[in-house]
Amino acid sequence: MTSNEIRKDYLLNRWVIIAAERAKRPSDFAAKWAEREKGKICPFCPGNEKMTPPATLLYFRVNGGVRKGKDPDGKRRSDWLIRVFPNLYPALRPPSKVKVRRSPRQYERMSAIGLHEVVVESPNHDEHPGAANVEQLKLAVEAIQERVRTISAFHYVKYVSIFRNHGKEAGASLSHAHSQIIATPMVPKLISDELDASNRFHKEKKKCAFCEIIEKESRSPRLIYRNSHFTAFASWAGIHPFEFWILPQKHWPSILDMSKNELEALAKTMHTCFGGLKKILNDPPYCFAFHMAPTDGKYGFYHWHIEVYPYLSIFAGFEKSTGMYINSVLPESAAEILRDSIVK
Repeated sequence: MTSNEIRKDYLLNRWVIIAAERAKRPSDFAAKWAEREKGKICPFCPGNEKMTPPATLLYFRVNGGVRKGKDPDGKRRSDWLIRVFPNLYPALRPPSKVKVRRSPRQYERMSAIGLHEVVVESPNHDEHPGAANVEQLKLAVEAIQERVRTISAFHYVKYVSIFRNHGKEAGASLSHAHSQIIATPMVPKLISDELDASNRFHKEKKKCAFCEIIEKESRSPRLIYRNSHFTAFASWAGIHPFEFWILPQKHWPSILDMSKNELEALAKTMHTCFGGLKKILNDPPYCFAFHMAPTDGKYGFYHWHIEVYPYLSIFAGFEKSTGMYINSVLPESAAEILRDSIVK
């Protein structure tokens, strides 16, 4: 039996107990997850567009091709392929003409300015990354890239977060395939910590920390999938069972640098890896998030990537009181299982 060990994150001062002696098989995790909504009207399905705000970005077919646009004034298109619109219940809103106020340092607070949008990735309700065709998934990533480019230019935005909650247990209130974009007026702590650690590594080693991670993980037993542009692997010190990361092989601080071919390669990588996750764990709840450089473009040492967090365990007293985590699946074992299950 493999013994337990404690591993440190690649860059962050974060420790994870790999509880290999408590190891579980995939079937132990593959529970019957909470039933997806059935018999309810879905506001994200075609025909229900008036249940949401007008789209800020639409992809739709015209004469055999794909065009981009917005919802016309007072109307909604229903023949869309991708639909992006403001969240009906936003966490953050664009600033009004009222001056943004910020309090003194003690009990610090500021106005909740920013942006919150929904990216509906397909007109088909259940077309999540593991099930969507690659062309549809490519359009979804392209739409996200376009919105990030637009939002990054807003003066009140410092960071753009792109994430997906899949399954009720992972925080998804609706099961229709969608991601979210939240733009914040400051750089969040986790990203700030990654930036600081990446910068220190770059100054000391004269190279990118994540480029070195890709090089090492491509030869490690944690490798899951690799194509000409992207590498996916189980994180060395992942805090979630079956956690994996997707990194571009080119050194890019942001997704804004991707070409059409690279967008397609990312879509293939996501389709393959999420398809494997769905197959072995019975479509589990998960979150994924893009980690990117802030919007001011001064972070050439950083390397954007996607982190995927399956919701297969609960963070309880130990994790919340210490900032340490317990992962009951050896990352090397998770990678082997995912490698064997992915659709090639």
